[in-house]
Amino acid sequence: MNIQVYQSFLTVVQCRSFTQAAKYLNFTQPTISNHINALEEEYGVILFTRDGKNVYLTQAGKNFVPIAQQLMADYQKSQEVMRQFQKKNYSLKIGVSTQGINFYLLPVLLKLKKEFPKLDIEVNRCMTVESTINDAFVQKLYDFAFVHIDVQPLYTKRVQLWNQPMVFVASKELYEQMGENNNIYDYPFVSYPASEVYYKHLKSKVDFTRLQSILTFSDSESVLMAVEQNLGIALTPRVKVRKELEQGTLVEFPVKYSGNMPISVLYDYEFNFTLPTKRFLELLKESQEKIKG
Repeated sequence: MNIQVYQSFLTVVQCRSFTQAAKYLNFTQPTISNHINALEEEYGVILFTRDGKNVYLTQAGKNFVPIAQQLMADYQKSQEVMRQFQKKNYSLKIGVSTQGINFYLLPVLLKLKKEFPKLDIEVNRCMTVESTINDAFVQKLYDFAFVHIDVQPLYTKRVQLWNQPMVFVASKELYEQMGENNNIYDYPFVSYPASEVYYKHLKSKVDFTRLQSILTFSDSESVLMAVEQNLGIALTPRVKVRKELEQGTLVEFPVKYSGNMPISVLYDYEFNFTLPTKRFLELLKESQEKIKG
C-alpha cells in the first residue's frame, strides 16, 4: 500500500472534508476519494460516513487514526535513518590485474556512468594478480578486484564473468615471409616473463619450451609493437587485436594453439554496497550473460 494513502486519510481527518484535504495536498478530489476507497477495500471496513460536504469518522476510522499516525511516523523515521547512508558523491574504485580486462569492463562502466552521472570512477592497472589482491583486500584501496586467474582469497566473494580468448598472432608480412606456415614453433617468439599468467592457461596445448624466444617484454604494448614490426609472433588476448585481425594487418594462428583465460571479479564478503556499486555488479552479471549468449 502506497504511504500516500495514509497521508490522505489523516489529512481528511484533520480537514473533515475531502475537498479541503485535496486542496491542502494539491491533489484532485477524485484522487483523495480513490485513496480512501483503497484503504477501505484493503481493510474491509468503512472509515468515513458522508453527510453532504461533511465527513465523519466511523468507529473503525477512529481506531485507525493512531495506526495511520504510527505508520507515517515510522515512514518519516525510516527516511531520516536511511538518509544517513546516502552520499552526494559516490565513488567506485577498481583494480585490474591485466589491461585486457578493460576491454570487457569499459562498456559496463559507460552504462553505469549514464545511470549515475556524478559517480567518480577510478580504474587502476596493477602489476600482478598478487598485487591486485593485496591492494584490494589488505590495503583496502579498491572496491572490486578483477583478476585473470582462478583465485579466491578468504573472506571474499567471487563471480566468474568472462572467458577471454587467447591467441597467437603474427604480422601479415612475417606470416607471408614464412610461406603462411601455421606452425608456431617455426617462428621467433616475442615473450612475456616466464611468470606471466597468460601461459598457464595454454600449457595443455602449447609447449612453451619449444618456442624460440628472441625478446622479452613485461608489458603487452611493447610485445604487440614488436609483432607489428615483424620481429616475431606473440600470445595475446584476442580482444586486444580484434581490429588488426579484421583489417588483416595481423594473422591469427589455428585454434589448436588457442585457449580461454577466465576473468573474475572479487569483493569483500562484508562489502557495504551503495546504489551505484550494487548496480555495477548487476551490470557485470548482465554483461556476462550477454557474452555467453
